[in-house]
Amino acid sequence: MDSREKPNPASLAALTLAGQLGMSIALPIVAGVWLGQYLDEKLGTTAVFLVLGVLLGLACGGYEAYRVLMKAATWKN
Repeated sequence: MDSREKPNPASLAALTLAGQLGMSIALPIVAGVWLGQYLDEKLGTTAVFLVLGVLLGLACGGYEAYRVLMKAATWKN
């Protein structure tokens, strides 16, 4: 048997979906934290915009994860 077998397409699709979900959730949260810290520093507030940025990042990330999952679910059918 050849030691360089072809990868299973279903496994590659699952890894791709996991990567898309991770990025679609993580990037908006990181951006929200960064923007919140920046605004708190510039405006002299204490973590008000940081909390708002995290919440906004979570909402955006959750929505994008939902969109990715719905696209993947309709693609499967």
